[in-house]
Amino acid sequence: MTSGYQHRVLVVDDDDLIGKSICRLLKIENLESVYSNSGESALESLKTAGQPFSLIISDQQMSGMQGTQFLEHAKRLNPETIRFLITGHSEIQTIINAVNKGAVQRYIAKPWDNKEMVQAIWYGIGQYERFLEDKALITLAKKQNAKLYELNCELMETTKAHTKELLVIDAEIEAIETQLKELNLHTTVSSPGTMEELQKIVAPFCEKGQEMLNELFVQAITGLFNDFNDLSLGNGFEMPSLDKRKAP
Repeated sequence: MTSGYQHRVLVVDDDDLIGKSICRLLKIENLESVYSNSGESALESLKTAGQPFSLIISDQQMSGMQGTQFLEHAKRLNPETIRFLITGHSEIQTIINAVNKGAVQRYIAKPWDNKEMVQAIWYGIGQYERFLEDKALITLAKKQNAKLYELNCELMETTKAHTKELLVIDAEIEAIETQLKELNLHTTVSSPGTMEELQKIVAPFCEKGQEMLNELFVQAITGLFNDFNDLSLGNGFEMPSLDKRKAP
């Protein structure tokens, strides 16, 4: 198995020969190991470790603290670490109790086959890697959700600002239309001084008012042209088209 993770395995057994034989298997697999000959010393190793162990392999029958007791403590200290228990077939009830409590994910029966032991070890390493990957994905998802929330807040603020600007523009346009309607009731576009009055009305509205004034002027000129054109046609004279006229 190849991965970017650095794994360490804690081996706990009061029989030095058995504990160190497991460590040799781990070394062959290029896995770092730490050996403890008691549950008490193993707990100290967990507490002082710079980073959690990927896997713990503990024997059940040890003087002092038994394997199941140690693994229960280990679970409280490092709940993400994978925990294996080595025990004999006669201790089936012990195994069942440990599994039910969640202290043990897998047990290895004595005597074991080295090939099966290696397979079990890599299975445990794989479980730990999946935990790390899930944790990384959850962390990434939280960061992305936080960023999306910030972007959404910024978008809402921008939308509010644009809405206010549109309301102001609408109010200005409505004011221009109202002024033009009032003006239309008292005067005509062709009357003297009309352009000056319109200029005074639209002056406060800057470019928007000027654009509306220009449009009004074009409409007025076009209307006058059409009236004169109708009159000329009735007398047998055709005026040149506005589109064909050339500037002098």
